[in-house]
Amino acid sequence: MKISSRRIYTTDGLELFGLLYEPEIKTSSVVVHVHGMAGNFYENIFLDYLAKTLTDQGIAFFTFNNRGCESFKDLPRIMEGKRSYARMGNAYENFEDCILDISSAINMMAKEGFSKIQLSGHSLGCAKVSYYLAETADSRINSVLLLSPADMLGLVRVDEKRFEKDNEEAILLTKAGKGNELISHQVWDEYPLSAYTYLSLFGNASKAAIFNFYDPSDMLEVLARITQPMSTIMGRKDDALVVSIEETMSRIEKAAKSSSHVETKILGDANHSYTGDEQNLADEILRWVKKNNG
Repeated sequence: MKISSRRIYTTDGLELFGLLYEPEIKTSSVVVHVHGMAGNFYENIFLDYLAKTLTDQGIAFFTFNNRGCESFKDLPRIMEGKRSYARMGNAYENFEDCILDISSAINMMAKEGFSKIQLSGHSLGCAKVSYYLAETADSRINSVLLLSPADMLGLVRVDEKRFEKDNEEAILLTKAGKGNELISHQVWDEYPLSAYTYLSLFGNASKAAIFNFYDPSDMLEVLARITQPMSTIMGRKDDALVVSIEETMSRIEKAAKSSSHVETKILGDANHSYTGDEQNLADEILRWVKKNNG
């Protein structure tokens, strides 16, 4: 396995960082992975298993930080040849900007000669890759892998009183021109978010509400616009479920009506991050990638 770093430059000037794992023999096949909420390109142990399992079978693996990496992150910004820093991270990201990050990563992989590209997302990363494909219809992507897709909106709105209070505070701050101020309550007592980001992820006009299982009337229309083969993998002990895993999988299958092929896989008793089931996950992803390499 060969490991090398990459710096990605988005069209709005941000410098993102990632690692490319390659097999010893040149390959045209790569899996590009998008991390979840406040995550990064290295934290989840299953990434190590993915890198080894894929490269052992002649497939490259690219994992990178997007602008929502970690809670707070000062990212380099290069504009007109001048280098500065932008305060980003999950606390200050705009969900819709995921298109800028993912497209930059895909462009880099294509320029490096990868013509068989599978796009993978974990947790909030599932919403990002789904939104990217629905909005761009990027024909360079062979298939999409959704690992532990999370109903972000449902997880927040389960506590209706808390949601109403936080949402109101975020709206008031934004209207007052203070959208970059943090709301007083951390989401799930874990994630500090600016008012603007809170509304981007959870507000009524949020584009991130892609896996809205909490609302039985939601038709998951973003998924319906994806034409690539789609695989969804979840474990029964996923703590981000808001409805049963059977209902979750069923609704994804029904929604993805434009996809050329849809598979769902319940990976035993795996949790949200596949702790202890990393190799099982890697094996399932390898099978899928081989099937959809074209």
